[in-house]
Amino acid sequence: MGRTILVLGHYGSGKTEFSVNYAMYMKERRENVALLDFDIANPYFRSRERQQMLEAAGIDVYFNEYGYDIAEDLPAITAKVRAPLENSSYDTIADVGGNDSGARIINQFRKYFEKEDTERYPFPV
Repeated sequence: MGRTILVLGHYGSGKTEFSVNYAMYMKERRENVALLDFDIANPYFRSRERQQMLEAAGIDVYFNEYGYDIAEDLPAITAKVRAPLENSSYDTIADVGGNDSGARIINQFRKYFEKEDTERYPFPV
């Protein structure tokens, strides 16, 4: 199993629900787990909507720089998402939109996703 999991799919495919539940599953087995919400192009259900539950379980959640405020729907990702990607003690689940827009969003982080410890889970499976 890879240290970084990319969960890819269009809205309504179940990828976000899987990402949230997989992060909870991983936290039972690993000390450091992060969930990256890259699904900002066409969000249907956002993993960051479960931020309080995830953080209460000890999972780090990353999405935009602003958090839950008026700017939460801005299509922008904080550079802080690099922290768990650069820290080998973290297992990271990335919730990514599966269309071309979603791929463009994560392009700036592609060097982290080209490693052999990265797995891709396309939805629907």
